[in-house]
Amino acid sequence: MWRFLRIICAFLVGFLFVWGFINLRNTEPTAWEHLVERVQFIPALLGTLSGVAWAGVVLCALLVLTLIFGRAYCSFLCPLGIAQDIVIRLHRIMDHLRGKKSAGPAHRFTPPVPYVRYTVLALVAVSSLFAGAAILAWVDPYSICARFLAGVLNPLVAGAANTLSDEQVTTPAWSRYGWLLLLVGGMFLLPLILAWWRGRIYCNTLCPVGALLGLLARRPLMRIGMDPNSCVRCAACVRACKAQCIDLKNYRVDTTRCVNCYDCISACEHGLRPHLVNPFRAPGTEFGASIPRKTNSANSPTSTSRRAFLGLLATSVPVAAAVSRAAAATPSSSDDNNAAPATSPPGSISVPRFLGHCTGCGLCISACPTHVLQPSSFEYGFSGFFKPHLDFTKGFCNFDCTACSSVCPEGAILPITLAEKKRTQIALASFHSERCIVHCHQTECGACTEHCPTKALSTFEGKVPVCKTDLCIACNACVQVCPQHAISLVADGADGMHALIDRAKCIACGKCARVCPSGAMTSKHLLVPVLDEKLCIGCGACSYACPVRPERAMQITPRNRHLTAEIIHEKPAQNPVSTDEFPF
Repeated sequence: MWRFLRIICAFLVGFLFVWGFINLRNTEPTAWEHLVERVQFIPALLGTLSGVAWAGVVLCALLVLTLIFGRAYCSFLCPLGIAQDIVIRLHRIMDHLRGKKSAGPAHRFTPPVPYVRYTVLALVAVSSLFAGAAILAWVDPYSICARFLAGVLNPLVAGAANTLSDEQVTTPAWSRYGWLLLLVGGMFLLPLILAWWRGRIYCNTLCPVGALLGLLARRPLMRIGMDPNSCVRCAACVRACKAQCIDLKNYRVDTTRCVNCYDCISACEHGLRPHLVNPFRAPGTEFGASIPRKTNSANSPTSTSRRAFLGLLATSVPVAAAVSRAAAATPSSSDDNNAAPATSPPGSISVPRFLGHCTGCGLCISACPTHVLQPSSFEYGFSGFFKPHLDFTKGFCNFDCTACSSVCPEGAILPITLAEKKRTQIALASFHSERCIVHCHQTECGACTEHCPTKALSTFEGKVPVCKTDLCIACNACVQVCPQHAISLVADGADGMHALIDRAKCIACGKCARVCPSGAMTSKHLLVPVLDEKLCIGCGACSYACPVRPERAMQITPRNRHLTAEIIHEKPAQNPVSTDEFPF
């Protein structure tokens, strides 16, 4: 029964987890659509450090679950653990079909190697204090599995849906991860290869979540025990164990490595069963008799190192929380030094805070309807691998969308309302008139102003100057009258000179055309874009719509710390006042 319940729960969790990354509708997800992602251990821990209330509740529930049942999270909640169980099951089926007996290193008890897993856990805990989630993004089991679904399964399902449908359902984003797919696929395949070889060896050596939960699962209330009076030492439980944690010689189950798969209980017909025990009773006395076993004294190196690490962990969590809050609360001194290497999503507050909490799971990338969120390689630097940034050459941030903040399970992107999002300045647009086709080709465009949702871009009727070099007499009149010093005299290669207009400085005032005596300087009445930086939120709609290539006339500068943009307060229309006289 225990194994059957575990399989049913793991199947439901795995199905819902995979379904959360298949976003073919390009619509904003509902509140319950990504429930499985929110009950993962590392996202709940990072969300708690970010001050997210629901994440704290989930974290406490997972800790209580571990204290009661042991590493139940690794059994049916961890997606990478479920994937490893599938591989182990396939290996056993193949062995059965080939008539191969279950023997070898994968089917016997192996001594624990705590120095490996505790060293990995210590490195992750210490690095989190100084580098945020930089290393955690590479070893977190949830993020490893989630990135694979976002980078491989999502476009694969999209391509299959387009093949089976008469019309294109969605565009498969195969190029989204690019060369990062090699890392994403390798990180996902490594635990599966180890599972095929030695079962859950990754969970008990390299996984920091397994190491931490193993520390908490030393004395669970509900544990698997062996009755020496009933056991006949048939070794069926040892052959069924995925974690190689059953010591048949000493009648002991290593609860720090047991992943609660309950395969051993289904295989055993004699002395193995789960039972409630007193957590303060010495291990090996659950059935009333003392079982010979190797013990660690209070002064042994293993016990001392374990207590030292628990002390380090207890102090690092509040310190990490204080550091993250301080980084989020530190204001920028001025707008001039508020530039960042890449644009973080709205709701992340600042780039340093975002990098310190995000593990690059890719859930927000899959949920983004405009595909502006792209995984980063070196855009943020070495600490930003796999973490999303806004690439305005691929899309723009939808003005009426908060999908990324709705699905983020880690608190890296805090939930924000639509009204708050519409005022959050994640970047700042800049207008380069020397590239704009209105200035360069003297033709109407207006693509940027039409797509600006905050009305930060508007147009005015300017007199764009044009110089006919064959009529220019180099009288210097236009140079003297230009208020922007945008006109200069240059040699034309035939011992003559003519006026040259610097489009980056020209404001289309038309003064040069009015003073030109030869008619060489003329002006054309066109609608010229003008930018109000106080209204800009950096959504990238103007840059994405700009037709200039390769360098666009509208460039986006990322904000290191997000600011609040102003909004246009339009006065309401007033009712006309009734008079006896005709009003016109």
